[in-house]
Amino acid sequence: MKVILLGPQGAGKGTQAQRLADRVGATHISTGDIVRSEIESGSELGKKVQDYNDRGELVPDEVIVEMAKPYLDDADSWLLDGFPRNEAQAKALDGALDEIGEKLDAVVALEAPDDDLVERLSGRRQSQATGKIYHVEYDPPPDDGDDPGPFVQRDDDAEDAIRRRLEIYHEQTEPLKDFYAERGLLITVDAEQEIPKVTEDILGAVGREEDV
Repeated sequence: MKVILLGPQGAGKGTQAQRLADRVGATHISTGDIVRSEIESGSELGKKVQDYNDRGELVPDEVIVEMAKPYLDDADSWLLDGFPRNEAQAKALDGALDEIGEKLDAVVALEAPDDDLVERLSGRRQSQATGKIYHVEYDPPPDDGDDPGPFVQRDDDAEDAIRRRLEIYHEQTEPLKDFYAERGLLITVDAEQEIPKVTEDILGAVGREEDV
């Protein structure tokens, strides 16, 4: 199975990608992780990305695709998380898949109302001692001393920052649902459900009911 996971921040793309990868033996391909790995390795592509970052410029789509291509080619089954984020990136990805003789099986869009995503993300707190993420309502920091904290809200989890990122998602990434729907690839899943139910719905929708 070769699947793209779409969805706004807080919808659970990373969580579902890892759960699905564990269930079906697929490779979880996170473009964010790939970029960080390339930079840390000191590869030529990594140096190129670092140069763009140092200049405060966006990394060109073709560079990101070039980094991801070996991962897409090597794995028999994969879940792509964090890319594409706009139509230009989607078209660049199409070109890369054509080059390596691969094609998409499905594009899963995880959906949840903005207000719920804001509540989910703005309630997060990170321990400065361990780096672990908690939630003030759903998974509060321990009071037994196992994690001494302090527990702080990251700047990108403030409500204004979250709503700005959601605006960017709606403007740039959400139109990809129509882009892929026209090709008969789009599957929408309710991300407000319990995490295991979301996983089951995705597996059923992509024809992997035996893994549910």
